[in-house]
Amino acid sequence: MKKLLAILIFIVSMSGLSFSQSMEETLSQLSSDAGAAYVEPVISAFGSNMNSGWVKGVPPASLVGIHFQVRLIAVGSFLDDANKTFFSSGNFRYTSSQADDILQASGFDPSNTPNYDDLRNEILSQEWQVDIAGPTITGSGNDFVNVEFPGAEIQGETIGNFVTTLTGVSGFLDNLSIFPQPAVQLDIGNVIGTSASIRYFPSVDIKDIGKISLWGIGLLHNVGFWFKNPLPVEIGLGFFYQKLDVGDIFENNSTQFGVYVSKTLGVIISFTPYIGVTYESSSTSVSYTYNFDTPAGPQKTNISFDLEGENNVGLTIGGALSLPVVSLNVDYKIAKIKTLTLGLSFGM
Repeated sequence: MKKLLAILIFIVSMSGLSFSQSMEETLSQLSSDAGAAYVEPVISAFGSNMNSGWVKGVPPASLVGIHFQVRLIAVGSFLDDANKTFFSSGNFRYTSSQADDILQASGFDPSNTPNYDDLRNEILSQEWQVDIAGPTITGSGNDFVNVEFPGAEIQGETIGNFVTTLTGVSGFLDNLSIFPQPAVQLDIGNVIGTSASIRYFPSVDIKDIGKISLWGIGLLHNVGFWFKNPLPVEIGLGFFYQKLDVGDIFENNSTQFGVYVSKTLGVIISFTPYIGVTYESSSTSVSYTYNFDTPAGPQKTNISFDLEGENNVGLTIGGALSLPVVSLNVDYKIAKIKTLTLGLSFGM
């Protein structure tokens, strides 16, 4: 079962992608300011994916019913081309080889500069306020992040501005247009018009990404249960929570509140159109180790920051076709980050 889940995640999430190095190695070259700008496009996609695909219809307004389905869900958030590059100003620390490039571009060389080591150590001893630009994590794999040294007067010497190309930091996802995520969900119900949903993936190790795991829970209640006469449509209130870990780098927590309306047409073979208005939130903690040099030698520091997803209010429109034992649903969420969901369910 674990191997099957690993294959599912790999095919759905990483098909067609190749990585020259791991995500951890990529981020290790970026300060916190650059790192935040670099990963930001996938933060909202994480949240929108996590807050999608939970509902494919409101449960019956009955006291007790039999409802048990296993759902295979494929969710994809559409990535904006405008978010495939970034420009940021912030702090940055250089490595020894990068400091050498800066000095030599201004004509300073160890062979003709007696205080060369002192100049290099001065560059290595502090953080510099720089301009940083290039591809984000979703940008082109053929482009690299550039860091512009602003120039400075060091020990009476004029050091000119210089652009350092971080050849180890390119678009990790190489112009990916849809950020995918699979999920397995168990829907159980119903009691007093309420069904429960559970999402879960065991920890599966994906090369160059890290271990991926998720779990989530949710409840969907049909308010028609409290009315004496049946309503013409099913109206539900839902709450859902999910947590996703991607390696030791990303930890996402997402919540969603929603009002859902559905109407089932047919019996043995049926079609259920549904619509949902949701309020969602998501937060992703990003943690990695930043490598740089000082006059005393190579150093490492732990970087961590939190980023919020852009989606708040969403409108989901979809439909589910149900056959005996099997059903298929498709829906589309209209929000700041637009998301498409496909679901295949087994059960009754």
